[in-house]
Amino acid sequence: MRRLQQEALQYHHRYICLFQLEEFDAVLRDTERNLKVFDFVQQHAGTEELAWALQQFRPQLLMMRIRARGALALKANHYDQVLQLVDSGLEELRQFYREHERTDLMEQSGEIQSLESWLQEIQAKRPRTARERLESALNEAVKNEDYEKAAQVRDALRNLQTEN
Repeated sequence: MRRLQQEALQYHHRYICLFQLEEFDAVLRDTERNLKVFDFVQQHAGTEELAWALQQFRPQLLMMRIRARGALALKANHYDQVLQLVDSGLEELRQFYREHERTDLMEQSGEIQSLESWLQEIQAKRPRTARERLESALNEAVKNEDYEKAAQVRDALRNLQTEN
């Protein structure tokens, strides 16, 4: 079991380096491989303590996999896909802590904090759709009591709806 843990650690170091080199496909390959090792150890470990010795690193592994998938989607400008990946990844991390009855660790998880921060960053940088731009302009016009402009923007929004 010890050799398997050492090997998993070597893969861990490698996918960290590969992530820095932006070799995201290789990161996915190595994280998927380590997930299989973690599952194998969980299934065949003699004790829960022995299994936890490796399982405790699963959150970082999951985070790296999510970041690699997200980075690939960002390269293709698929912002909505990235947002969905990160949301589902956050839920997967939270579920891990719940399953292992370690909700105390969930609250201070650096992996969850990192992904939440990245999610906010992506949301801020994501190009807005025509609908979002018009809705923002409408809110701004109403806020400034520019009702003529608000009516024009409202009509543009309606036209956008009929086109879709």
